[in-house]
Amino acid sequence: MSSKRYRFPGIEREGIAQLSLLETALWPLQGGKIEGSAYESSYSYQAPAGRGTATVIIRSALGLQPIDEFVLWGLLGATLSRPDSDSVLLATPYWMLRHLGLQTGGSQYAQLRDSLLRLTTTSYYNTAFFNPETGEHEVVAFQFLSVLLPTVGGRGLTVDNERLWKIEWNPAFYRFSRATRGSLLFDLDLYGQLSPASRRLFLKLKDRFWRMKRVFLNVDNLTINGLGFSAARPLKKRKYDLTCCIRELLRHGVIELGQGQTDVQELFLRRSKGCYVVVFYEGEYFRQAISARSVAAKNAVQEDPLFEPLKKIGVDEPAIRRILHKQTR
Repeated sequence: MSSKRYRFPGIEREGIAQLSLLETALWPLQGGKIEGSAYESSYSYQAPAGRGTATVIIRSALGLQPIDEFVLWGLLGATLSRPDSDSVLLATPYWMLRHLGLQTGGSQYAQLRDSLLRLTTTSYYNTAFFNPETGEHEVVAFQFLSVLLPTVGGRGLTVDNERLWKIEWNPAFYRFSRATRGSLLFDLDLYGQLSPASRRLFLKLKDRFWRMKRVFLNVDNLTINGLGFSAARPLKKRKYDLTCCIRELLRHGVIELGQGQTDVQELFLRRSKGCYVVVFYEGEYFRQAISARSVAAKNAVQEDPLFEPLKKIGVDEPAIRRILHKQTR
């Protein structure tokens, strides 16, 4: 992977998102089931032959919740950050929750399980997906992942939270996410502190700030297709919701006001009646010095998802280090 795309402050936990999927919201922001179990959106893109429009259709029999994107990008990042970078993540739910920075009580295990099950029922279709492997826009359709959850005593029904859960990523989705031109690494801790709409905006801006320090986005398209606000919600109210996201990102230094500006409203530019553009300026967050992250590197073995299970069956730490080292050679 190109290191330049990921040059930003040292972080404790990494998330990785697939760039083409960030072009549109994965589900309406309010979450839950929707009529027809399918969510459709679109975005424009530049191709050698000129500009085109991609149609995206996401289907989920169980519907999606805002937490599901956090789980998806967080556990994808955990898988891709491993030296062997295999398309399978084998870990206890305790390790997954800890990696995501979530609480580890009983309800959190159920929340994680339900999130993974919703993601398994979700499929993604795009008429002009940018394939980072070929460098071309292609028609693609895939699911994100499959899960295998052990049950207590192997008798079915009750999921065993003490044993290893297995996540198998869809091969095409995993390759797209692993490719240099197809993925975006980000600070999972900061991402987790943001509201669902601000999380989506944060990822869109992080990708765009790599190419330019000032970004212009159409408010109508951004709020409906990009962030997932309801199209039935009047533009005035969606503009207010977007303003709340902007204030949140300003507090974290992700964006900043332009030179001479003193109020968020000055970021909005009226192009014509009912047509607004919002401008975003790269914030101090992206200009901080890069951390060496020596502590994280030192504790890499302890953070491995197989460390605790091996320790629990009596394998000492030196032996665990040898096993994991041999596994990744």
